[in-house]
Amino acid sequence: MMEQKSVIQSMAKRYPQLYVAPSPDSEEAYKRAVQAGEEPEDKSLSHFTGSQEDRLETVHTGAGDVEVLTLFLRADFETFEQIILYRAKPAEILPSVGAETIIGLRDWADLHKHMEDFRELGEEEYWEELKRYAKEKSGERPTLILLSSGPYSAVTAKQAGMGEEEWLLTSLKIRKYHELCHFMCRKSCPELAHPLWDELVADMYGLLMAVNCYDPDLAALFLGVDQAGYHGGRLIHYLGEEEKKALEDTAQRTYKAIKELSGFVEEYKGEIGLDMLIELTTHPML
Repeated sequence: MMEQKSVIQSMAKRYPQLYVAPSPDSEEAYKRAVQAGEEPEDKSLSHFTGSQEDRLETVHTGAGDVEVLTLFLRADFETFEQIILYRAKPAEILPSVGAETIIGLRDWADLHKHMEDFRELGEEEYWEELKRYAKEKSGERPTLILLSSGPYSAVTAKQAGMGEEEWLLTSLKIRKYHELCHFMCRKSCPELAHPLWDELVADMYGLLMAVNCYDPDLAALFLGVDQAGYHGGRLIHYLGEEEKKALEDTAQRTYKAIKELSGFVEEYKGEIGLDMLIELTTHPML
Protein backbone atom coordinates (compact mmCIF):
# COMPACT_ATOMS: atom_id res chain seq x y z
CA MET A 1 0.00 0.00 0.00
CA MET A 2 1.27 3.49 -0.86
CA GLU A 3 2.27 5.55 2.17
CA GLN A 4 -0.24 8.25 3.03
CA LYS A 5 2.31 11.05 2.78
CA SER A 6 4.34 9.79 -0.17
CA VAL A 7 3.51 12.74 -2.46
CA ILE A 8 4.13 15.33 0.25
CA GLN A 9 7.36 13.56 1.26
CA SER A 10 8.65 13.69 -2.31
CA MET A 11 7.82 17.40 -2.48
CA ALA A 12 9.59 18.08 0.85
CA LYS A 13 12.82 16.60 -0.53
CA ARG A 14 12.70 19.29 -3.20
CA TYR A 15 11.30 22.09 -1.03
CA PRO A 16 12.57 21.48 2.55
CA GLN A 17 10.56 24.39 3.96
CA LEU A 18 7.63 21.94 3.87
CA TYR A 19 9.21 20.23 6.89
CA VAL A 20 8.59 23.42 8.90
CA ALA A 21 5.23 23.39 10.67
CA PRO A 22 3.41 26.73 10.50
CA SER A 23 3.84 28.61 13.78
CA PRO A 24 4.61 32.12 15.04
CA ASP A 25 8.16 30.92 15.86
CA SER A 26 9.01 29.31 12.52
CA GLU A 27 11.02 32.15 10.95
CA GLU A 28 14.56 30.86 11.58
CA ALA A 29 13.82 27.26 10.55
CA TYR A 30 12.03 28.52 7.45
CA LYS A 31 14.97 30.76 6.44
CA ARG A 32 17.48 27.92 6.88
CA ALA A 33 15.35 25.62 4.73
CA VAL A 34 14.79 28.16 1.94
CA GLN A 35 18.23 29.76 1.86
CA ALA A 36 20.45 26.75 2.61
CA GLY A 37 18.23 23.75 1.85
CA GLU A 38 18.57 22.64 5.47
CA GLU A 39 16.39 19.74 6.55
CA PRO A 40 15.42 19.36 10.23
CA GLU A 41 16.12 16.21 12.23
CA ASP A 42 12.39 15.60 12.49
CA LYS A 43 11.17 14.70 9.01
CA SER A 44 7.87 13.26 10.15
CA LEU A 45 5.82 15.97 8.41
CA SER A 46 3.34 15.53 11.25
CA HIS A 47 1.62 18.81 10.32
CA PHE A 48 0.36 17.07 7.15
CA THR A 49 -2.12 14.17 7.13
CA GLY A 50 -1.69 12.98 3.56
CA SER A 51 -4.09 11.02 1.39
CA GLN A 52 -3.78 8.27 -1.18
CA GLU A 53 -5.75 10.61 -3.45
CA ASP A 54 -2.84 13.10 -3.47
CA ARG A 55 -1.01 13.25 -6.78
CA LEU A 56 1.66 15.14 -8.67
CA GLU A 57 1.46 15.24 -12.47
CA THR A 58 3.18 17.05 -15.30
CA VAL A 59 0.72 18.63 -17.72
CA HIS A 60 1.77 19.45 -21.28
CA THR A 61 0.31 22.71 -22.61
CA GLY A 62 0.80 24.90 -25.66
CA ALA A 63 2.87 27.23 -23.46
CA GLY A 64 5.09 24.52 -21.98
CA ASP A 65 4.99 21.88 -19.26
CA VAL A 66 3.77 22.60 -15.76
CA GLU A 67 3.54 20.51 -12.59
CA VAL A 68 0.14 20.15 -10.93
CA LEU A 69 -0.03 19.06 -7.29
CA THR A 70 -3.40 17.96 -5.93
CA LEU A 71 -3.79 17.68 -2.15
CA PHE A 72 -7.05 15.92 -1.45
CA LEU A 73 -7.48 17.03 2.17
CA ARG A 74 -8.40 20.67 2.64
CA ALA A 75 -6.27 20.92 5.79
CA ASP A 76 -3.17 19.78 3.84
CA PHE A 77 -3.86 22.34 1.11
CA GLU A 78 -4.11 25.12 3.70
CA THR A 79 -0.93 23.97 5.49
CA PHE A 80 0.97 23.88 2.18
CA GLU A 81 -0.20 27.42 1.37
CA GLN A 82 0.72 28.72 4.83
CA ILE A 83 4.25 27.35 4.46
CA ILE A 84 4.94 28.36 0.87
CA LEU A 85 3.04 31.64 0.60
CA TYR A 86 3.11 32.89 4.20
CA ARG A 87 6.64 31.78 5.17
CA ALA A 88 5.38 29.04 7.53
CA LYS A 89 3.22 31.45 9.52
CA PRO A 90 -0.36 30.62 10.50
CA ALA A 91 -2.72 32.40 8.12
CA GLU A 92 -6.38 32.24 7.23
CA ILE A 93 -7.04 30.63 3.85
CA LEU A 94 -10.46 31.70 2.61
CA PRO A 95 -12.89 28.86 1.75
CA SER A 96 -13.28 30.26 -1.79
CA VAL A 97 -9.53 29.79 -2.40
CA GLY A 98 -9.05 26.30 -3.80
CA ALA A 99 -6.01 26.68 -6.03
CA GLU A 100 -2.78 28.61 -6.33
CA THR A 101 -0.16 29.08 -9.01
CA ILE A 102 3.27 29.26 -7.35
CA ILE A 103 6.25 30.64 -9.25
CA GLY A 104 9.92 30.71 -8.31
CA LEU A 105 10.43 27.87 -5.84
CA ARG A 106 14.02 26.71 -5.50
CA ASP A 107 14.28 22.96 -6.09
CA TRP A 108 16.90 21.80 -3.57
CA ALA A 109 16.83 18.21 -4.83
CA ASP A 110 18.03 19.50 -8.21
CA LEU A 111 20.71 21.61 -6.53
CA HIS A 112 21.97 18.70 -4.43
CA LYS A 113 22.07 16.40 -7.46
CA HIS A 114 24.18 18.93 -9.36
CA MET A 115 26.52 19.36 -6.39
CA GLU A 116 27.30 15.63 -6.08
CA ASP A 117 30.21 16.10 -8.52
CA PHE A 118 31.66 18.88 -6.37
CA ARG A 119 31.89 17.03 -3.04
CA GLU A 120 35.67 16.77 -3.35
CA LEU A 121 36.13 20.53 -3.52
CA GLY A 122 37.04 22.56 -0.47
CA GLU A 123 34.23 24.11 1.52
CA GLU A 124 34.72 27.57 0.02
CA GLU A 125 34.75 26.28 -3.56
CA TYR A 126 31.75 24.08 -2.85
CA TRP A 127 29.62 26.98 -1.63
CA GLU A 128 30.78 29.23 -4.46
CA GLU A 129 29.61 26.63 -6.99
CA LEU A 130 26.33 26.19 -5.11
CA LYS A 131 25.65 29.93 -5.25
CA ARG A 132 26.67 30.09 -8.91
CA TYR A 133 24.39 27.25 -9.93
CA ALA A 134 21.49 28.59 -7.85
CA LYS A 135 21.84 31.97 -9.57
CA GLU A 136 22.08 30.32 -13.00
CA LYS A 137 18.88 28.37 -12.34
CA SER A 138 16.98 31.29 -10.82
CA GLY A 139 15.39 32.16 -14.16
CA GLU A 140 14.36 28.55 -14.78
CA ARG A 141 12.53 27.87 -11.54
CA PRO A 142 9.40 25.88 -12.26
CA THR A 143 5.79 26.87 -11.89
CA LEU A 144 3.77 24.70 -9.53
CA ILE A 145 -0.03 24.64 -9.64
CA LEU A 146 -1.50 23.64 -6.28
CA LEU A 147 -5.06 22.29 -6.19
CA SER A 148 -7.42 21.26 -3.41
CA SER A 149 -10.56 19.18 -3.48
CA GLY A 150 -13.86 20.66 -2.40
CA PRO A 151 -16.62 22.66 -4.08
CA TYR A 152 -15.39 25.22 -6.60
CA SER A 153 -15.62 28.82 -5.36
CA ALA A 154 -17.42 27.50 -2.24
CA VAL A 155 -20.52 26.89 -4.40
CA THR A 156 -22.62 23.99 -3.15
CA ALA A 157 -23.66 20.99 -5.23
CA LYS A 158 -27.30 22.08 -4.90
CA GLN A 159 -26.45 25.55 -6.23
CA ALA A 160 -24.54 23.95 -9.12
CA GLY A 161 -27.45 21.62 -9.89
CA MET A 162 -25.38 18.43 -9.44
CA GLY A 163 -25.05 15.55 -7.02
CA GLU A 164 -22.39 15.86 -4.32
CA GLU A 165 -19.88 13.42 -5.84
CA GLU A 166 -20.38 14.73 -9.38
CA TRP A 167 -19.87 18.31 -8.23
CA LEU A 168 -16.67 17.50 -6.34
CA LEU A 169 -15.19 15.80 -9.41
CA THR A 170 -16.33 18.64 -11.65
CA SER A 171 -14.97 21.24 -9.23
CA LEU A 172 -11.52 19.68 -9.33
CA LYS A 173 -11.51 19.74 -13.14
CA ILE A 174 -12.68 23.36 -13.27
CA ARG A 175 -10.02 24.34 -10.75
CA LYS A 176 -7.29 22.55 -12.68
CA TYR A 177 -8.10 24.07 -16.06
CA HIS A 178 -8.75 27.50 -14.56
CA GLU A 179 -5.16 27.55 -13.27
CA LEU A 180 -3.78 26.06 -16.49
CA CYS A 181 -5.47 28.91 -18.37
CA HIS A 182 -3.65 31.43 -16.14
CA PHE A 183 -0.37 29.57 -16.69
CA MET A 184 -0.70 29.54 -20.48
CA CYS A 185 -1.80 33.16 -20.76
CA ARG A 186 0.89 34.52 -18.41
CA LYS A 187 3.63 32.52 -20.15
CA SER A 188 2.52 33.63 -23.59
CA CYS A 189 1.34 37.13 -22.71
CA PRO A 190 2.90 38.34 -19.44
CA GLU A 191 1.04 41.65 -19.31
CA LEU A 192 -2.25 41.37 -17.43
CA ALA A 193 -5.04 43.28 -19.15
CA HIS A 194 -7.43 43.25 -16.17
CA PRO A 195 -7.32 40.90 -13.15
CA LEU A 196 -11.11 40.47 -13.01
CA TRP A 197 -11.40 39.79 -16.73
CA ASP A 198 -8.54 37.32 -16.38
CA GLU A 199 -10.68 35.42 -13.87
CA LEU A 200 -13.72 35.41 -16.13
CA VAL A 201 -11.70 33.94 -19.00
CA ALA A 202 -10.12 31.31 -16.73
CA ASP A 203 -13.53 30.30 -15.33
CA MET A 204 -14.82 30.03 -18.89
CA TYR A 205 -11.93 27.75 -19.87
CA GLY A 206 -12.35 25.68 -16.71
CA LEU A 207 -16.04 25.10 -17.39
CA LEU A 208 -15.51 24.29 -21.06
CA MET A 209 -12.80 21.75 -20.27
CA ALA A 210 -14.68 20.24 -17.32
CA VAL A 211 -18.24 19.98 -18.68
CA ASN A 212 -17.91 21.07 -22.33
CA CYS A 213 -20.31 23.92 -21.71
CA TYR A 214 -20.07 27.51 -20.50
CA ASP A 215 -22.99 28.17 -18.16
CA PRO A 216 -23.11 31.94 -17.56
CA ASP A 217 -25.39 31.59 -14.54
CA LEU A 218 -22.93 29.23 -12.88
CA ALA A 219 -20.04 31.50 -13.84
CA ALA A 220 -21.88 34.43 -12.26
CA LEU A 221 -22.47 32.38 -9.13
CA PHE A 222 -18.72 31.75 -8.83
CA LEU A 223 -18.14 35.52 -8.62
CA GLY A 224 -21.26 36.24 -6.54
CA VAL A 225 -22.95 38.53 -9.05
CA ASP A 226 -26.21 38.85 -10.94
CA GLN A 227 -28.02 41.62 -12.78
CA ALA A 228 -29.05 43.15 -9.45
CA GLY A 229 -25.54 43.45 -8.05
CA TYR A 230 -23.15 41.68 -5.66
CA HIS A 231 -24.19 38.88 -3.30
CA GLY A 232 -20.86 37.72 -1.89
CA GLY A 233 -18.28 35.69 -3.76
CA ARG A 234 -14.85 35.87 -5.38
CA LEU A 235 -15.50 39.18 -7.16
CA ILE A 236 -14.26 41.32 -4.27
CA HIS A 237 -10.77 39.75 -4.41
CA TYR A 238 -10.03 41.13 -7.89
CA LEU A 239 -11.09 44.74 -7.48
CA GLY A 240 -9.10 47.91 -7.01
CA GLU A 241 -10.13 50.49 -4.42
CA GLU A 242 -12.15 52.58 -6.88
CA GLU A 243 -14.04 49.52 -8.12
CA LYS A 244 -14.82 48.49 -4.55
CA LYS A 245 -16.33 51.91 -3.90
CA ALA A 246 -18.72 51.29 -6.80
CA LEU A 247 -19.25 47.62 -5.92
CA GLU A 248 -22.83 47.23 -7.13
CA ASP A 249 -22.07 48.92 -10.45
CA THR A 250 -18.93 46.76 -10.86
CA ALA A 251 -20.96 43.62 -10.10
CA GLN A 252 -23.58 44.52 -12.71
CA ARG A 253 -20.88 45.21 -15.32
CA THR A 254 -19.24 41.89 -14.43
CA TYR A 255 -22.55 40.07 -14.90
CA LYS A 256 -23.00 41.78 -18.27
CA ALA A 257 -19.45 40.76 -19.30
CA ILE A 258 -20.19 37.13 -18.36
CA LYS A 259 -23.27 37.19 -20.59
CA GLU A 260 -21.26 38.70 -23.46
CA LEU A 261 -18.58 36.05 -22.99
CA SER A 262 -21.30 33.39 -23.13
CA GLY A 263 -22.51 34.83 -26.42
CA PHE A 264 -18.98 34.73 -27.81
CA VAL A 265 -18.56 31.07 -26.84
CA GLU A 266 -21.91 30.16 -28.39
CA GLU A 267 -21.09 31.90 -31.66
CA TYR A 268 -17.49 30.70 -31.84
CA LYS A 269 -18.37 26.99 -31.69
CA GLY A 270 -14.72 26.01 -31.98
CA GLU A 271 -12.07 24.71 -29.67
CA ILE A 272 -10.79 27.46 -27.36
CA GLY A 273 -7.05 27.01 -27.86
CA LEU A 274 -4.08 29.05 -26.72
CA ASP A 275 -4.33 31.67 -29.47
CA MET A 276 -7.97 32.35 -28.67
CA LEU A 277 -7.26 32.51 -24.93
CA ILE A 278 -4.58 35.14 -25.54
CA GLU A 279 -6.93 37.08 -27.81
CA LEU A 280 -9.66 37.04 -25.16
CA THR A 281 -7.30 37.91 -22.32
CA THR A 282 -5.85 40.94 -24.10
CA HIS A 283 -9.22 42.31 -25.29
CA PRO A 284 -11.44 42.49 -22.19
CA MET A 285 -15.18 42.93 -22.58
CA LEU A 286 -15.47 44.67 -19.20
